[in-house]
Parts: sequence; structure tokens; C-alpha cells
Amino acid sequence: MLFILIAILIFLALFLHFLFRVELRSILTFYLFGLIIFMFSFTVAEMPPFGSIDAPAFNEVPRRYLESGVPETGAINIASSIINDYRAFDTLGEATVLFAAIAAVIATLKSH
Repeated sequence: MLFILIAILIFLALFLHFLFRVELRSILTFYLFGLIIFMFSFTVAEMPPFGSIDAPAFNEVPRRYLESGVPETGAINIASSIINDYRAFDTLGEATVLFAAIAAVIATLKSH
């Protein structure tokens, strides 16, 4: 089945290229965009309903963070205990990504 779909897509690309002089790069971009939309639609379809008790966000971890976060970490409030102690590596990764994005934007703007 997949082979037939790929053959149809290749035939359609060649048909559009030779008959209407559409560039193959434009067709490839359109296919890639369609594949991304297709994958996102399956991702959204597999998500649990909003507010569902079976959602992964409602497991035992947030409950433990809220109940014993401040006594375990010695932090002043619950938000700082979660960000600085429990999720420190995640926060470091997010800060690294933001720094890399800012550096890339500055380098791009500086070159022009």
C-alpha cells in the first residue's frame, strides 16, 4: 500500500513538473509540508481529552512535588523548589537552547 502511495506521489510530481513546469523543489516542499501536517494530526488525535484524569500530567509526580517539595528541598516556595531542585537539568537545557537561539539571531543580523 505504501509503495502504491509513493508511486502515485512520484507520478504526480513528474506530471506537474513536465506539464505545468512546476519546479521539483516546490513539489518536494509541498510533500514535506503535507507529511508534517499528517504527523501532527495523528499526534493530536492520540492526545487525551482536556481535563482527563488519565492524562500523563496527572500522575504521582506533581502530587509529590506539591506535598513534599518545600520540606525536601528547603526552598522558600514551591515554584523555586521545582525549578531549581527537581527540574534543574531541564531548566539548564532550556536556558542553553534560548542562549543558542539568541546567539544565532545576533550572528544572522550582524552578517547583514
